[in-house]
Amino acid sequence: YQHLQAYKNSILPEEIFAVFIDAYHAKMRDENEKLTNISIYLAVAIDMEGYKQILGYWIKKGKENKSFWIEVFQDMISRGLKKVAIFVSDDFSGLTDVVNQFFPYSDHQLCWTHMKRNLRRKFSKREYSLLNKHLTFVKESLTKDEALGHWENFLKELSNLNPSLSKQYEKKSENYLAFIDYQQEIRKHIYTSNVVESVNAGLEMMRLELGGYFPSMRTLEINLFIQLSNLNDKWMRKPVAAFRANLYEMRQILNVKFGLEKFLD
Repeated sequence: YQHLQAYKNSILPEEIFAVFIDAYHAKMRDENEKLTNISIYLAVAIDMEGYKQILGYWIKKGKENKSFWIEVFQDMISRGLKKVAIFVSDDFSGLTDVVNQFFPYSDHQLCWTHMKRNLRRKFSKREYSLLNKHLTFVKESLTKDEALGHWENFLKELSNLNPSLSKQYEKKSENYLAFIDYQQEIRKHIYTSNVVESVNAGLEMMRLELGGYFPSMRTLEINLFIQLSNLNDKWMRKPVAAFRANLYEMRQILNVKFGLEKFLD
């Protein structure tokens, strides 16, 4: 248990290239033997050397909400995190405000996997196929102008099907297209928060093995700590090749973003 506490309070790097954040929802038996809703907040990073690592996890009773995300960001900052090129998350209400509040020089990319999942739920197979065609063109674009053109086509197609939804996406265009400003090789790694969802899959397996819910906070924390430690050990053996090949470019991106600080402060 001491190792667990040391892990939760460990010092973080000052600079991280990408931080992927997500929340997993489940039920846990509380001290009164009642099942209660919990949210497990996770942050996974790709560091300035191209390695994936887990920055931390935070367990809160209740549903995901903005105040919990504020606590998560405050904790990461208190443990040493200062500069991040890009955050990647799902489109949780208020999360963009939290990113802008604590990391105003960082990009915030909204997850395409979550977006496509939502579109698939709302539209027929044929309608989704038409929308996805434009999204594929966006991802394959070589320049930002080209990507913006295909995104506009996507919004027009969406407007024909659901005008109010199209307006919602239009307002968040900057966040859905943040990844386009990065090197071609690393774009595919930063337009989705799938790296965190792989951790969530492990949590889901753990929950099912324990009978559909977590029997106590201690059981959850110890099992989670073991899973995350094993993942960290595995990830630290081999960097992500696309990032490793672009270390100079990654450094330049961070320098440009946070070099502005000196002039704007």
